[in-house]
Amino acid sequence: MKYLLFAFVLLTNFIHCTPTSKSNASTPMPEMTTDIKTENQGMDTNWTEKVIKPKEEWKRILTKEQYYITREQGTEPAFSSDLYNNHEDGMYLCVCCNNPLFSSETKFESGTGWPSFFLPYSLKSVSVSVDNSLGMSRDEISCKRCDAHLGHVFNDGPQPTGLRYCMDGLALKFVKKETPSTLKKATFAAGCFWCEEYTFEHVIGVSSVISGYCGGKSENPTYEEVGSGKTDHAESFELEYDPSKISYASLLKVFFASQDPTQVNGQGPDHGRQYRSIVFYRNEEEKKMASDYIQELTNSKKYSKPIATELVPFTKFWKAEDYHQDYIKNHPDDPYVQQESFPRYNRTKSRVPEFFKKTE
Repeated sequence: MKYLLFAFVLLTNFIHCTPTSKSNASTPMPEMTTDIKTENQGMDTNWTEKVIKPKEEWKRILTKEQYYITREQGTEPAFSSDLYNNHEDGMYLCVCCNNPLFSSETKFESGTGWPSFFLPYSLKSVSVSVDNSLGMSRDEISCKRCDAHLGHVFNDGPQPTGLRYCMDGLALKFVKKETPSTLKKATFAAGCFWCEEYTFEHVIGVSSVISGYCGGKSENPTYEEVGSGKTDHAESFELEYDPSKISYASLLKVFFASQDPTQVNGQGPDHGRQYRSIVFYRNEEEKKMASDYIQELTNSKKYSKPIATELVPFTKFWKAEDYHQDYIKNHPDDPYVQQESFPRYNRTKSRVPEFFKKTE
C-alpha cells in the first residue's frame, strides 16, 4: 500500500510539469513585447557574467528545500507555496542569484497549484532546455544567470504568448514593488544654511534637509568659492516634505518667520550676496503663493522696510561639502551655533509653533 501511496505523491508532484492541452515540444522562447508592461525599479538586468558556485557553497546559502528544487531539479508539492496566491505588485527573482525572472503583471491563475506566468521579465531571465526525465519530454526552465532549476513551460497558457511558465515557488524570491514617493522638494536661502537646515529639520512633515548652494551659474561650487561672492550662489537648503502633512504655503510661513526678510544681501551678522534671502520656485503655483504671501506681509505693516526676499526660478541645487551637513547637531558647542543658530531656531518656533513637531 505504501508503494501505491508513494507513486500517487510522485504523480501529484509532477502533474504541473505536464501540459494540460496543447503539446509543449520545443517551446520557443517568446519575444519580449512592449505591449506588456514589466517595469520595476532597481532590477539588475545588466549582468554579463554567470553566477557559478560549488555545491558546498549553494548548500550554505540555500535552505535544504531550496537546494533540492534549484540544484537537484526537484519539485515542490502543489499549493504548498505562499507565492501561488500572491497577488501583490512586484518582481519574482531567482532565489539563488537575484536575477529578475517574472513580473507580477504577467502572473495568472493557472489552477495547477504552482505560480504561473505567461512571459519572462527579460531576455536575460530564463533559459529553455529539453527534460526527458520521468518518461516524458518537457521544456525545462532554468535561471539564465545561475542555471537554477525553476520549473517547466507549456503551450497552454493565456494570450498574448499562449505559454504557461509553471514555476516552483521555492525557486523564487518576491520583492514587493515600492509605492512611488509622494514627497516633494522645496529650496530656499536665508543666510547661514546651518541655521535653516536645523530649523526645518524640526518642522512637521519635513523628512530631510540638505545644505548646499543655489542661485548662481558656476558648477560644482565649493564653500570657499561661494563665500568669495564670485559664483553668485547663495547658501541654500533643500528639503523633502510630505504635502499631506504640511503645505508649501505653510513652509513659506516658516521660512519667512525664520529670518529678517528685509535685510538685503545678508542675514544677522552674515553679510554678502551669498547670504541673501531667496525663494526658489519650481512652478508658477509656487511662485504665486510666494508672491501672494510677500504681499500679505507687506500689507500687514509688520516690517518697517520693504521685503528683500527674491523670487527666483529653481535650476539646480548643489549639495555642500559633507562637513556642512548636520553641522549644528555635530557641533552644538560651536560659538556661532550657540550665539546665532539656536536663537534663530527658538525665535522661529515661538513665531509659528503650530508647524513644529510636538516632541521637539
